[in-house]
Amino acid sequence: MALDFLSRLPLPDYRAALTIGVLVGIVLSLWVGRRNGLPISAVLDGALAAAVGGLLIGRLGYVAVHLAYFREHPMAALAFGQGGLSAPGVVVGGVAGAVILASIRRQASRPLLDALAPGAAVVLLAAYLGCLRAGCACGRETWPEDGLLWTLSADLPDLYGLRAPRVAVPVLGMGWGAIMLALTLWATQRRRRAGGGSAPGGAPIWLALYGLGEFALGFLRGDAPAWVGGLSALQWAGLGFLGAGIILGLGRKRIFRADS
Repeated sequence: MALDFLSRLPLPDYRAALTIGVLVGIVLSLWVGRRNGLPISAVLDGALAAAVGGLLIGRLGYVAVHLAYFREHPMAALAFGQGGLSAPGVVVGGVAGAVILASIRRQASRPLLDALAPGAAVVLLAAYLGCLRAGCACGRETWPEDGLLWTLSADLPDLYGLRAPRVAVPVLGMGWGAIMLALTLWATQRRRRAGGGSAPGGAPIWLALYGLGEFALGFLRGDAPAWVGGLSALQWAGLGFLGAGIILGLGRKRIFRADS
């Protein structure tokens, strides 16, 4: 197992990693938004609205998935400090929160979402880092005869703390998150230099790449059982995000051509 050294590192816990990721992500989004001509207050308020929306919808999605438990323990649904969020719900809630805020302030939501996209990539990176210790997004167990998958494995825990050789999905997710960060920054810079126009911004690219990552990594996860058609619910959600990102990116080009 080439990645087994990870089990010997002093990894941060999930809350610490996510807190640092959110703070760094907000700073990065403020920088990107400032370079694109957005007021600091607009980007900061948008980031807070996205965080609140992601927390609420993400928790609602988690409660819906585990409804049998929360029917017997209804007050536990409000125990945000105990953890438990639906990743697709966080994405939907985050986008909805930013869009609703922009609508209330009578501002265009597209530049705000583009500014928030690189920060969202940083948050995803931090979440995967925290999962290395917390056991979330754990990979399926592997054995020496699994070849490449064994090479990409490490002695990691699952959500119950049971350690075993598993595909290091969080590490692969961090790598994919780094690619997302680089491409969203590139798209935002390219769009700024082009003065807007038909160039897709960071938000559609982030959404499409996030969906693609959820779909691909879903084949390696041990905590996401098959649901319909041999794919997990997370993978189906990933396909939905991938399609939405592509549609939004193409839609921008069509709008631009119609206006021209």
